Amino acid sequence: MGQPSDTHGVAPAVTTDSDFNRELSVEQLSPKVRSILGLPDKSIGAEAFGSGSHPFTTERVSVENGIEPVNSYPWRATGKLSMTFGPQRFVCSASVIGRSLLVTAAHCVHNFGKGKEGFASSVSFEPARHDDARPFGTWTAKAWFIPKTYFDGSDVCSNGAPGVVCENDIAVVVLNQNGDKAIADVVGMYNLPPEPNEDEVPPHEFGFTFFLGQKSAHFTQLGYPSMDYDGTKMIRTDSLGYQDDPNNVIIGSNQTGGSSGCPWLQNFGTPTSYTGTPPFDSQLNTVTAVTSWGFTTSHIKVQGASRFAKNHAYTKKTNIRSLVDEACGADPGAC
Repeated sequence: MGQPSDTHGVAPAVTTDSDFNRELSVEQLSPKVRSILGLPDKSIGAEAFGSGSHPFTTERVSVENGIEPVNSYPWRATGKLSMTFGPQRFVCSASVIGRSLLVTAAHCVHNFGKGKEGFASSVSFEPARHDDARPFGTWTAKAWFIPKTYFDGSDVCSNGAPGVVCENDIAVVVLNQNGDKAIADVVGMYNLPPEPNEDEVPPHEFGFTFFLGQKSAHFTQLGYPSMDYDGTKMIRTDSLGYQDDPNNVIIGSNQTGGSSGCPWLQNFGTPTSYTGTPPFDSQLNTVTAVTSWGFTTSHIKVQGASRFAKNHAYTKKTNIRSLVDEACGADPGAC
């Protein structure tokens, strides 16, 4: 919930990392996560598999000497986000989920619990950014919406990481049009998960199933990390994720600061020729979370996200659907 100041504009190329102190120490991990990673309490422990025991693949999306396939759908619906907070400029990642709507992390556009003073003063988006190329231009934002609990600092968060590992680190950004076109008309858009059926007990959660003792789903993460990366090329991670409190999901990933706000997609890709029995929850290119935090201990190689779900603050509709409805109510043409 909330709107930006009257200052808008295009932030120039940014090299500043966007962590906002989003990296956690091992001591801030929940006991469950420490146990899954094989880390004893209050100790880093032995490095396991180079990734905190959580398998993943993180590689560049584009070919060695070109932009392809970043400039094709569905990749091009992800891009680099630039923000201004006072005199400082930062970078995150974001993706298109509506005619003129993006989804990103709340911390990319607002400092947790800072109220009206916490908002960024300007936000801009470069879909399919690749080196110095901006094949689909730069799009300025005119409004951004965050959960009220993030706005006032009342969100349910981990005791070890207040303001960082929280239920609702998500934001919806409304873009201005470029010429007479909306962003989705140019690069396409991703899907959101269907709202849970209230008649189901427990309610079904899109793409999640019990696997190896955890409530798990498979994710493709597309982001623009800048810490230890050049920050100008799209990076892809594929990993199994599992749910953890508070309303978080955790994947193995080598992505870093700058990937905050990037989409965690289920069923990423384009349709095949398959004609057999479809799998459950087969809706393509569905964003169900966005990157929120990582670790200061570099060999852990795990990241977490606030899930798109109902929780303590959102009991009638999911957090993402509530924010989208708020944005669309304020600006119907964006939807």
